[in-house]
Amino acid sequence: YFATGIMSILIDLELVTLWFAVSTLSSVRTFVGGEGLWSNAQKDAVFHLHKYGNGRDEKDFGLYQEFMKVPLGDHKTRMELIKAEPDMAIARQGFIEGRNHPDDVDGMIKLFTRFHSIYYIKKAIYYWTAADNQIEPLVGIANELHKEVTAPSPSQERIDKLLKEIDALNEKVTHLEDGFSFTLGEGSRWLENLILKLLFAVALTVEVSRLLLTISVSRGIQK
Repeated sequence: YFATGIMSILIDLELVTLWFAVSTLSSVRTFVGGEGLWSNAQKDAVFHLHKYGNGRDEKDFGLYQEFMKVPLGDHKTRMELIKAEPDMAIARQGFIEGRNHPDDVDGMIKLFTRFHSIYYIKKAIYYWTAADNQIEPLVGIANELHKEVTAPSPSQERIDKLLKEIDALNEKVTHLEDGFSFTLGEGSRWLENLILKLLFAVALTVEVSRLLLTISVSRGIQK
């Protein structure tokens, strides 16, 4: 019973370590995918703002608003998770509005809440926050653009100026998006190396313990 109990505990420890490794790496990669969704939606929104400013078709402004639901959904989640007592239902809904798969959302939230003090996650959150802070100015400029286009006598000079401001914001956000992706990529590689070392240590402990128990039991039988 003692030998079997010890081996069961060690094997359970190995399985838990493996489960932690797979789930955590999956969450990191989901965050990278989520950033891709955020980035594509933001760029599509800017593209349709340009089409709206040049063609003045309200359909393009509607498409801009539709694409902006992705970064605004992620914004909702981030603002909720930085609270002292976040409402996980709101955080979850925000990630879903950001077009993340519902089955991946819980892992993303756990990664944010449990590992936010880890260097790579902390740095990635910094880039996310900096990029997220550009969304409100973008929405404000877009509303000004809509107001100018729908005015009785729209000024093309004013429209061009607003479009240039949108381009400047878009360039800044693109730089921050790259920083987010690179940081999570580095973090993923660091975590993989750490987990491989941890799994090796656990496996070695299991095998050494198995050997010691075998020797101990064998000696007992001989006596």
